[in-house]
Amino acid sequence: MLIGFFILNPKLNSKSIFLKEINTFKMKKIIHLIAIISSLQLVSQRHYTKISSSKVSNERIDVSENFIKEFYRKCNNKDYSQFSSFILDKRLERKLNNDYEKICEIINKNGKITSLKFRSAYIKDYTKNSDPIELMTFDAGFENSKELHFINVWIYRDQNVINNILTSKEKPFSKPKKKESAL
Repeated sequence: MLIGFFILNPKLNSKSIFLKEINTFKMKKIIHLIAIISSLQLVSQRHYTKISSSKVSNERIDVSENFIKEFYRKCNNKDYSQFSSFILDKRLERKLNNDYEKICEIINKNGKITSLKFRSAYIKDYTKNSDPIELMTFDAGFENSKELHFINVWIYRDQNVINNILTSKEKPFSKPKKKESAL
């Protein structure tokens, strides 16, 4: 390729060809670096704004709480049928259709829910202007697990579509606590 380029442009010497290649290589690296950084920022965006208690929709709290109870009831009863009382996001529906038994096995290891209380609601910042998703966080207690403290449900504002459910030790967007220095 270089030989053909050099033959077609006899005015260019090998030094100028080499410098052009280095410059294009640097530009490609910069473009790739920008693309990687921007994609990582989009994926790792976990910015949430707390919704004041006066503005939280009681309907979405009820839908989320009822979904949690139904989800755990179905897992405990080994009922892997579809959720007819709730509108699920297609991605969540696909995930449950493919892995519902495995998910229920993991859930059943934690035991039944002993307590469930609404804690707070948040909105994903980057969805505010398009299709807002709210995160409903519930304090939860489990029979067999002292580590898990939260059940989180993501729900779209329009039509109360359930986007996801997660059981966790911490709120899903909280930063890990810094370890204290031993010194």
